[in-house]
Amino acid sequence: MDISEKLKQCRKEKSLTQAQVAEKLHVSRKTISGWENGRSYPDVNSFVQLSNLYRISLDSLLRDDRVLNYYKKQNKKNIQIHKIAKISYIFNFFLWVISYVEFFRIGGLHLLIIPALLTLNIIIFISHYENWHKLKKPSYFIKVIITFVLIFVIHIVLNVFAESFMYELHTTSINYITDLMLGRLILITLIDSSLVIVIFCRDVLNISKKTHFKYISKIL
Repeated sequence: MDISEKLKQCRKEKSLTQAQVAEKLHVSRKTISGWENGRSYPDVNSFVQLSNLYRISLDSLLRDDRVLNYYKKQNKKNIQIHKIAKISYIFNFFLWVISYVEFFRIGGLHLLIIPALLTLNIIIFISHYENWHKLKKPSYFIKVIITFVLIFVIHIVLNVFAESFMYELHTTSINYITDLMLGRLILITLIDSSLVIVIFCRDVLNISKKTHFKYISKIL
């Protein structure tokens, strides 16, 4: 029996409709239909939820050659994505620290490459980080926003009292000052975003994946 037939049979044995399963798994009924018709496969988390819902072991659910082949590819892909996100996080921490060289112009250094590297690395991290679902929780999302705003205000205050910044304000033209303000605003935004990642995304440093992912890896 292939996985689609197995999922359909398990659902019927529990006297559940596709809509009821979809509601419990927080997906659309069309998604459940796709799984049961063989058009797509559940992701790792969904397989675990289905296993719990239907009271059947993961091992029994996954005993399908097509699914196993699919997850062999997905396993490699997910591990690679996780590694990239982890490396990007570590590099982000390093860039966040040295970004203050540019912010305070320590030793008179003006390194435009730092904002450029920050931007590139933040984009890479955002595109590879997997746990954005945390932001769906209103309380967590509000916490992130409040943290960002507070950090932003602190950096604005620090910027106003930065000696190098005040010196440039008194010795340059209006056009240059406008460009300077815009550049500083962009730099502050990048530094704030980098620090928010450091604070709220440190879970990416976990060496292992979730327990159910490790279990599926063993089956493979």
